[in-house]
Amino acid sequence: MAGDTNLDEDDGINNINVTPLVDVMLVLLIIFMVTTTKIQESEAMAVDKPDANTGQKLETNKHQILLVCAKDGTITVDLKPISDDAVIKAAITAKLAEDRDLQGIIKCDEEANVGSMVHLIDLLREAGVKKYAIATEKPKSKPQTSPGT
Repeated sequence: MAGDTNLDEDDGINNINVTPLVDVMLVLLIIFMVTTTKIQESEAMAVDKPDANTGQKLETNKHQILLVCAKDGTITVDLKPISDDAVIKAAITAKLAEDRDLQGIIKCDEEANVGSMVHLIDLLREAGVKKYAIATEKPKSKPQTSPGT
């Protein structure tokens, strides 16, 4: 019949199944999370931080400058190796010019010379940084042994 409007033949897609899209996005999210942590681990300098029971978790942000001293005496500023005090102070001053609320994070190896850590604190203070923290880690719990063994 000419006036019959049969919509069954001309219907388009009424709904879209988004389950495969969500599955793919979750897989991609997991891949990015794993690769990001691997990249951070590979670029970071291996430093055995001293233990502290009272340490607090400190989130990294753009208002920080990271000063690292290794046990061999190597000093890095934001993961760039620097050996000259003037260059270290210039890097601190440049970052401080960008952000007056800059916080210095000092991360020294447990076997590093204490004088290196104190020297880095002095450089931060001389450059005008008012806030700084020393990176530590929680002590690893020792396995308990039974008295009979």
